[in-house]
Amino acid sequence: MPHPRVLALALAIGLGCLCAGVPARAYQGKPPAAPAAPKLDPKLEKLEARLKKSPKDEKLKKEAAETYYQVGHTMMNDPALPPRVKYRGALKHFNRALQLAPKHAKAAEEKKLIEDIYTQMGMPIPK
Repeated sequence: MPHPRVLALALAIGLGCLCAGVPARAYQGKPPAAPAAPKLDPKLEKLEARLKKSPKDEKLKKEAAETYYQVGHTMMNDPALPPRVKYRGALKHFNRALQLAPKHAKAAEEKKLIEDIYTQMGMPIPK
């Protein structure tokens, strides 16, 4: 009969996996793979195509910047995405929003928040 501590540890790992949505037998010492980063939103693809045709259209730039901000904000607050996916993706969208509309206050604020998190962790800020 196995030692009681071994049984307790096996039970804890099994329960932890079940709570995380991973069957205990599937865990086998390796963490589950992180979900892939979401693909570019179809609306953003259309806006980028329109921006190529009319790169100086200020109204279009503001619309695209707001859309990039909204996608980045949604990604940053998505509990289903792991931090390494959501923060990198959100930062990329905030940077694009600020390229299009440098005075976009919300994009600048949330970009700074993510950059501060990377700085506090002693990690380089992704580009």
